[in-house]
Amino acid sequence: MAKKAPPAEASSKRPRGRPPRPGGPIPQVEVQRAYRARLAAAGKVVRLIDANYPTMTAAGSAPGAVPDFDPETHFVCERAVFTRMRGDIHDLFVKNELLQEDRQRLDKRNSYLEAELKRLESTHTATLKEVIVLKMQLEKLIKIR
Repeated sequence: MAKKAPPAEASSKRPRGRPPRPGGPIPQVEVQRAYRARLAAAGKVVRLIDANYPTMTAAGSAPGAVPDFDPETHFVCERAVFTRMRGDIHDLFVKNELLQEDRQRLDKRNSYLEAELKRLESTHTATLKEVIVLKMQLEKLIKIR
């Protein structure tokens, strides 16, 4: 027994999930569309092309030629380039995180050393004051004799 075709109204699928609230969070898809639109408006569109993908060649064009290729705005590279760039960026992020941790450790150590310096300074000042008072008392004793 064959299935019946759904009515025309039921063939259009309803969007899944809750409808967006006005002023609520924007879906990631819309954020990406807006980002691509801004890049296109600025003329910074990069179209990634798989060089291994067989393309249909127009009459008179070289085999594997990419239609509408503009060297000013497009470039062709291999997947390994992106993999290497991703690895380099990951390494930089890890290095940056380690440097941030070192900076926090050094800031903490610096505040400890500043407090220690102030404590030693006050101790030294108190000792110096005590030495001066003792010298004055010694001079008074010498004058009396």
